[in-house]
Amino acid sequence: MGTQVVATRKITKSEIARQLGVRRQLLYYQHKRLQIDEEVRHQIEAVLTEHNGYGHKRIALELKLNKKRILRVMKKFNIKPYRSQARKLRKKEDEGKAAEKDAVNIYTLLCPIAPDIVWVSDFTYIKFQGRFIYLATIMDMDTRKKTKTHRTHPILAYPVIV
Repeated sequence: MGTQVVATRKITKSEIARQLGVRRQLLYYQHKRLQIDEEVRHQIEAVLTEHNGYGHKRIALELKLNKKRILRVMKKFNIKPYRSQARKLRKKEDEGKAAEKDAVNIYTLLCPIAPDIVWVSDFTYIKFQGRFIYLATIMDMDTRKKTKTHRTHPILAYPVIV
């Protein structure tokens, strides 16, 4: 068995550039923005280690740089500040107890086939000319029409029954 020697021709950068359809000069070009962005990235990370909740605006104030530049670099390197999660409110007396079932919606059990069987009501206030006007409404669920409405001014100190 003989060994075969394959002669490979050296491809020049001019030929590579011609095949790619670009100028030869672009093969040597190195973007300066990448190096600058790396430096800014390290500065941002240094600020975030000290103040982990800072956003791009506060980081820009801390580094005395443009906030748009900071935001661009943070997006580029996927840098995100720490965001605390909202805690669920809980009562101490409910700890260890079994979860209660949700309240039953009685309206789904009823079949209002005639008016005046199921009503809904609402009580609200409206600011008008610097004072509050209170409005109570009662509506029939079958016809979807208002059955009663009543307005009152805050001067009245007694509850209104309609």
